[in-house]
Amino acid sequence: MEQDSAPTLRYHTYIESHWLTQKPNANSIIVVLSATLLMFLMSFTYWYHWFGFSEFLAATPSLVFHQGQFWRAWTTLFIHADAGHLLGNTFLFTILGYFLNGYFGLMVFPVMAILFGGLVNLMVLSQMPPQATLLGMSGVVFWMGAVWLLLYVFLEARKTSFQRIMRALGITLILFMPSEVFDPHISYQSHFFGFMAGLVFGLFFYLMKRKIFKGAEVLKTEIEEWAE
Repeated sequence: MEQDSAPTLRYHTYIESHWLTQKPNANSIIVVLSATLLMFLMSFTYWYHWFGFSEFLAATPSLVFHQGQFWRAWTTLFIHADAGHLLGNTFLFTILGYFLNGYFGLMVFPVMAILFGGLVNLMVLSQMPPQATLLGMSGVVFWMGAVWLLLYVFLEARKTSFQRIMRALGITLILFMPSEVFDPHISYQSHFFGFMAGLVFGLFFYLMKRKIFKGAEVLKTEIEEWAE
């Protein structure tokens, strides 16, 4: 007499949630709006010469290296050539700032973002003509983009490595690759150095916080019955 075989139980374990599935810090919107407002105020101060501060904000190699006014590598981050330049940086600055601060705290944004922005400016200024002026937050925006994308690749554990890498590459090509038309008013060096510095920082930040990130992963096991 043939007996029915007992079903085989199979266990499927997967990551249900992780660091990036948590809600961002509730104060992140205040932080990023404050930083954006500062950028607007300093840009308007530069354009309209408010309070006589405008002459102390922009950075040139001559002022920074020959006259020792190194602070300009950071103040010039917050001023822009015109409204189009300002608005062009504001979109990604606010979005990336919200996510970086919301998930990784004040140390990443705005502290390290602005610190690295100034350091990148020093690198770029060292290769520019003495009287050329470097303005804007684009180097910081590229730094922020690189940090976010690299941490996404490391932390989005619910997708395969291939899927994460392809998504990150796609976003990089869409948002951060230069256009086919060369614009002499754009500092492509700031973009390149900012993006590279962001990748380096993102890697070290992940390695330092790896145990904390892994500790946020929640595993779930499902049991399936398979008849033999």
